[in-house]
Amino acid sequence: MKARRRAKRRHEAAQLIRRFIKGFIYRHEEYCAENDYFVDHVRYSFLKNLRKNLPKNVLDKNWPTPPTLLVEASEHLQRLHMRNMVIKYCRRVQPEWKKQMMQKVVASEIFKDQKDSYPYSVGRLFLDSRLEREQISLKVLQTLGSEKVQYGVSVIKYDRRGFKPRPRQLLLTNTFAVLVDRTKIKQRMDYAALRGISVSSHCDGMVVLHMPCEDNKQKGDAVLHCSHVIELVTKLTMMASKTNYVNISLGSIRFAVSRTKEGIIDFIRGSELKVAKGKRGHLLVTTPQISTT
Repeated sequence: MKARRRAKRRHEAAQLIRRFIKGFIYRHEEYCAENDYFVDHVRYSFLKNLRKNLPKNVLDKNWPTPPTLLVEASEHLQRLHMRNMVIKYCRRVQPEWKKQMMQKVVASEIFKDQKDSYPYSVGRLFLDSRLEREQISLKVLQTLGSEKVQYGVSVIKYDRRGFKPRPRQLLLTNTFAVLVDRTKIKQRMDYAALRGISVSSHCDGMVVLHMPCEDNKQKGDAVLHCSHVIELVTKLTMMASKTNYVNISLGSIRFAVSRTKEGIIDFIRGSELKVAKGKRGHLLVTTPQISTT
């Protein structure tokens, strides 16, 4: 009886080895009786190994190398697992961090590899506003009425004629932006009328908001300098839904002084940031040289 049992086990083992070898020979053929055992074993072994070595977070790009017959399935599983990890990660993200990440993504789409000062802004959080509530005039808030200030920042506005610098507050609402001089709104810029936003590729804070000269209410282009230009332009384009309206200029920036006259902003390299009227009547901006060390 024991001999029969041993003989039966030897026979089954031989049959199993024979099926495995035959399956290996026919492994590149379609799934059939000759290779079913080998193919099933390869699938099972890969999935068992994959279960133990799945990536633990979205930054981990390691993935077990699949056998040839499971390449397509492996790619599909990898996408599903990554999607699952992203969903779990997003569910844990607080609303304020989600808002921050959305703004950073938009800033990256606009400025990455385009503006010299962008890398310095990556590690800095965008604030809800650069102005405290007490810094905004109550009279201005009453004038705005039901329109709430979504973002505020201090800027320097340069006159289109003569380029005299004037300190202003730039306040963004959901439908328009206003330039404020203490308690008075000096210019209102409707997002619907905004023709474009121009910035330089250098490490400076100059930004030009292009407005129609034909509309007397808009008062034409606004030439501004802001210490938080990446943050400002990102928030402005998101509120106005005009992320594709940003022009990053490698050379000079042209703006409308009047219906028939243009002004020009020139940029040169220097040791420190300086904004002044140039010899040819242009606005000359000296941008600091970025250290590569």
